[in-house]
Amino acid sequence: MSDHVAAVVVFVCFGLLLLVLLWPTASNGKRLLKKWQVLDPTDAQVADAVRYLKQRRLLYPWLYPAIGFFTPLREGHWDILVTVLAGTLLAELLALRPPRAARRVASLTPRGLFDIAAKGVLVSYVVIVLAAAIHLAIYLRWDLVGWLALSAAVVGVITWAAVTRPATGDQDVDMALRTRSVHVSAGLGSAVAGVLVLFPWGFIGILAWIAMANTKPVTAKIDR
Repeated sequence: MSDHVAAVVVFVCFGLLLLVLLWPTASNGKRLLKKWQVLDPTDAQVADAVRYLKQRRLLYPWLYPAIGFFTPLREGHWDILVTVLAGTLLAELLALRPPRAARRVASLTPRGLFDIAAKGVLVSYVVIVLAAAIHLAIYLRWDLVGWLALSAAVVGVITWAAVTRPATGDQDVDMALRTRSVHVSAGLGSAVAGVLVLFPWGFIGILAWIAMANTKPVTAKIDR
């Protein structure tokens, strides 16, 4: 029982360490917006970005111990991948019903998936997941196919929520952060698929995550 408690304490402490290391600041928010093509962001726009980051990272200290302790996902230490993916999912679901005090904005044109996300990111993600599923099926790893399907479902829900959630704050920031949510979740899903298949596909999945998370949106779509 003491080992059980010690393991929980270690997981919680590591989750809190993640929160401290990743705590959003104004400089983080400004850097995030510039990366996603919101040029010369104002203080109000930076505040929107910091709020977006806090909604996700405040979940990490609680998700990391829960996922790391209760999910039997291989022997490898890839709990951080799943933690970030789960944090993105919960944050997007919570954003479906924004606080009453939140500043609302309306878009003059309907939002579609391809208005938010790059087609290359979405197609690459689908190809990676299908390739991983075929590989696991060939080797009869149906247990891992189940985990792959679950991660794909999570990415699908995040994508749906990023497109349909009510708009809040500045419109340029709102669209940029929606794009970030879709691209980062697709990248995380690709990394999960790669790790499930193992070397060398795990390495390829991590590279896909980095590439997708740094794929810039089309300027016209953000400025619309």
